[in-house]
Amino acid sequence: MRLLSYILWALLWCCCCWPTQAEVFTSIGQMTDLIYTEKELVQSLRDYIQAEESKLASVKSWASKLDALTRVSTSDPEGYLAHPVNAYKLMKRLNTEWTELESLVLQNPSAGFISNMSVHRQYFPDEEDETGAAKALMRLQDTYQLDSEAFSKGKLPGNQQCALREHEYL
Repeated sequence: MRLLSYILWALLWCCCCWPTQAEVFTSIGQMTDLIYTEKELVQSLRDYIQAEESKLASVKSWASKLDALTRVSTSDPEGYLAHPVNAYKLMKRLNTEWTELESLVLQNPSAGFISNMSVHRQYFPDEEDETGAAKALMRLQDTYQLDSEAFSKGKLPGNQQCALREHEYL
């Protein structure tokens, strides 16, 4: 009978305590996933910036080329158009090249970044999660009588420093 009592207590202890530990590990696991998600999003953002810079470089190249051509043509419009090849080139530029430039300008390199954000956004914490974390920080501060300024600068006994930025203060 005594052995049965110990077994029941052990089972009760496992049932009550185990889920709590699992929740903590799940929470830490989820937060770790968020760190790697953020890393992936930063890389996606860098790729987007690179694509925008490349697009801008192409547009600048077009602008330089067209600026040089219009400088020559506007210095003596009649003389420029007197040559039949120049007249043809002007029509070709206006008909073809400006259309190509328009297409280049209308390209949207943000699509990949926006798509990546949309996929990951479903796993982001929401406002309720943020508020809960802020309240937990305040409870820690109250419970352990932590100095507000030191706490906001990340100074905790036995931990690495991680200061809050001014806009993050509670």
